[in-house]
Amino acid sequence: MTVIRLGGYSIRLRHRVLAAVLGSLAALVALAMWSAATGSTSLGLERVWYALIGQGTKGDEFILWTLRLPRLATGLAVGACMGLAGALFQTLTRNPLGSPDLLGLTQGATTGALIAIIVTGASLQTTAVLAAAGSLATGLLIWALTRGGDPSGYRLVLVGIGVSAILAGVNGYLLTRTTIVDAFRAVYWFTGDLSGRDFTQAAAVGTVLAAGVLVIALLSRGLDSLRLGEAAATGLGVHVGATRVTALVTASILTAGAVAVAGPLAFVALAAPHISARLTGSSRSFTVSAVVGALIVTAADMIAVAGVGDRQLPTGVVTGVVGGAYLIWLLIAHRKKGVMS
Repeated sequence: MTVIRLGGYSIRLRHRVLAAVLGSLAALVALAMWSAATGSTSLGLERVWYALIGQGTKGDEFILWTLRLPRLATGLAVGACMGLAGALFQTLTRNPLGSPDLLGLTQGATTGALIAIIVTGASLQTTAVLAAAGSLATGLLIWALTRGGDPSGYRLVLVGIGVSAILAGVNGYLLTRTTIVDAFRAVYWFTGDLSGRDFTQAAAVGTVLAAGVLVIALLSRGLDSLRLGEAAATGLGVHVGATRVTALVTASILTAGAVAVAGPLAFVALAAPHISARLTGSSRSFTVSAVVGALIVTAADMIAVAGVGDRQLPTGVVTGVVGGAYLIWLLIAHRKKGVMS
């Protein structure tokens, strides 16, 4: 372990964690370059470089700056937001199943989007705003329902699953009250996709990501203590209640920002923290979780672009298939160990 001192502050760096951060970042850079260079029209790294510095052909620059880089930047920011949100929820619940998918936040986002699409026939921008509002409202509702006790372990998970089931019923009812065209728009949205995204949307979710990173940095000591349990955290001088509320709101905002832009990409927030823990060999690292989340979304979007035959797939289809398989494996692995929390 290496300790870096900056004035009155000190930063402890475990060598394996540092190696995981650097390795995952290197893999992300390589994957991003590959994503920019490949697609229906292959550019190659040399043509990508010339297009980046403004010395490529007009066609190459259009493909790179108008089609690929906005989509890539959006996917990176969305994946990082989901990875951080999943790590926060799993820290709060001390449960491997803690994620926005299972706690109902993505269902809340879907409810908001359905209201925008079906009830108001709203634009893409209004749909994104109402989806974010629905996700955030669901997170606040879960906090309110668990406020009377210790929102950890299965308590928060069970409340989230209950809220998710209720919202699923509401979403089903909304779908029955619409036309075929609006229903198609709604189903496509809550599958999740990155096609057609621009730098404005990438900047919006990037701003949410930056704010979330800042809050997590300020809460880092309290979040590390919460992993030891409420009694230990209180003994270390952590304001447990305030830390939990702030972390829950932050995770909800990160989820809201991600799903507002890309839709509810399934299982990214669940898988990223687990992969992070395996890479670091210890508790879930927020930095590695963010990078792994970005890796998952970028890789899934590359597979979606390749598609089946000559048809591209929505990004959420790929994350759903791969994430569902990962969830089954996770449940089997924990069942063999005899633990689930």
